[in-house]
Amino acid sequence: MSLNPSSAGPRNVSGSVFLVAILITAGVAVAATAGYYTLFPAAVGGPPGPHVTVLDDSDRTVTAPVNATRIVVLAPNVMDLVYRLNLRDRVVGIGCTTGIAGGMLNEYTPNQTTDWNLTPAMCITDFPTLDTETIANLSTQLVLASTLTYASDVATLTDTFHIPVVILAPADLGGIITDVRLLAELFPVVGTTALSLEAHLGAILNNASDLVTSLSYNDTPAPSVLLTYYFYEDGYGAYGQNSFGESLVALAGGNSISSNLTFEYADLNATVVLSDQPNVILYGTSWNDEWIVDGQDPGAWTSSAPYWSQLNGTKIPVDVTLITEPDASMIFYLPWLEHWFYPTIVPAPLA
Repeated sequence: MSLNPSSAGPRNVSGSVFLVAILITAGVAVAATAGYYTLFPAAVGGPPGPHVTVLDDSDRTVTAPVNATRIVVLAPNVMDLVYRLNLRDRVVGIGCTTGIAGGMLNEYTPNQTTDWNLTPAMCITDFPTLDTETIANLSTQLVLASTLTYASDVATLTDTFHIPVVILAPADLGGIITDVRLLAELFPVVGTTALSLEAHLGAILNNASDLVTSLSYNDTPAPSVLLTYYFYEDGYGAYGQNSFGESLVALAGGNSISSNLTFEYADLNATVVLSDQPNVILYGTSWNDEWIVDGQDPGAWTSSAPYWSQLNGTKIPVDVTLITEPDASMIFYLPWLEHWFYPTIVPAPLA
């Protein structure tokens, strides 16, 4: 999962933290477009057939083939839903940082690659630029992306290669269920599975809402929480207003100390964190990142978290993908957050 707010790189779990941005560029690759259009004068997805028109998470109206059989997935959080809806056998390519050591494992964890049966042969370079021509050469019928995909690349895929691109980028946890419904519109064949998944996720969110209501009714103090996905020399990567990270903390019954930040993703000053002394500190760790090493206390990392030893709250390591990739796994993880926020009230989940 890419987590670097200073770049628009791909999602990965190897160190940098992501920036959600769409860069609109006029007149995209005019010369190249002419050449590509000669190679692909019509839709590369195959002959005309049943189509469906949907509104994606970027408020784009997209018309795509119904039950597309050849799809490319450009983000791990999207792949999570694709897998859970039994659409894995339709995936012909995934976005990967092939030019960086680790390749696929910079964006997908070992568990994800194993569970989802992903192989390096499926990789399509997506950083520093997306290899749109390879996507076209795979006879791709549909691309599922996040807002980490440049708008210029979306334009190339849609205008040059006539491949529809649907953006899935939920702003909060409720938006994840919306994305399940969106995929069900695109793939009616998974209707029953989608309804089951939606019901399961909805039940978890409803239980969380009931818990928060009960805690409020009983005047139970809410813990102050720092949810951080990365550390800097002078601060912590945190979630601000209208972000899925802030939504995650709120639904678990906590008060995020970064919820007043103007930007969705921002560097929370270390002195502010020290002054606030959050009751609970959830910090992201990664299996392959020297800066946020799985199983280590931040005090031992190459770049130690500022004032870490002076923070007195309960410190809990969390797989960084579970707090940075808005997908079903994030919702399934919510009961653990409830337990950590209220250990004497909410028992630890059985699994």
